[in-house]
Formats: sequence, structure tokens, C-alpha cells
Amino acid sequence: MDFNQLFYQHQLAILKAPVPSPDQRGSRFDLVRHYARRITRLRAELGLPLYPASLLGAAT
Repeated sequence: MDFNQLFYQHQLAILKAPVPSPDQRGSRFDLVRHYARRITRLRAELGLPLYPASLLGAAT
């Protein structure tokens, strides 16, 4: 899965995450965390920074 697909699926998971009852707090973001871990792992494998330089105030 490429970055665009991962980001898309991650955003859908966030939008679809139900509001948890007090006894469900641990399971609310399982799918969201799954996609976040995959995005982080893919960035690391490709040697990419967490944020683009343009967001960190670097000159373009």
C-alpha cells in the first residue's frame, strides 16, 4: 500500500471511530493506530522525516 492509500485509510478510520463508552476506551482507536504504525514504519523504511521540511520552517 502506498502513502496515499495509507493516509486515506487512516483518515477514514479516524472519521469512523465510534465515541467510546467508559468500558471501551482501550479499543476505540485500534484501527487508527494500526494505520499510524504502518505509516511510521513505511517512513522509516524509506528514510523519510516525520514532517516535510516545508512544515518545519525550512526554506524551499
